[in-house]
Amino acid sequence: MVTSTYRVDAELKRQAAELYESMGMSLNTAINVFLRQSVREHRMPFQPSLEPVLPETGYVAPNGITYKGLDDRGYPVIDVPDSMVVEPKRDQDGTPVLPQSWKD
Repeated sequence: MVTSTYRVDAELKRQAAELYESMGMSLNTAINVFLRQSVREHRMPFQPSLEPVLPETGYVAPNGITYKGLDDRGYPVIDVPDSMVVEPKRDQDGTPVLPQSWKD
């Protein structure tokens, strides 16, 4: 047995671990199932696509953003809570002044 290290977004890892635990397996077991199936089929065990998986209309994310559906051009429409909107400080003539930490 070999130990491998992979870079994965922390939130994605948490969600995947929660999903697989609800199925009665660890994330490690799920990864091994994926790899074994890939080797068995000589391909990815699913068909990747560019179609986004969008939430149901009215879904409210944990951060409070609400998914409103798609606009007439097919773009997602969201409602962002006021608490997440940041108004920049402005100088005397009204020009926004960005934080020094935003140098690049």
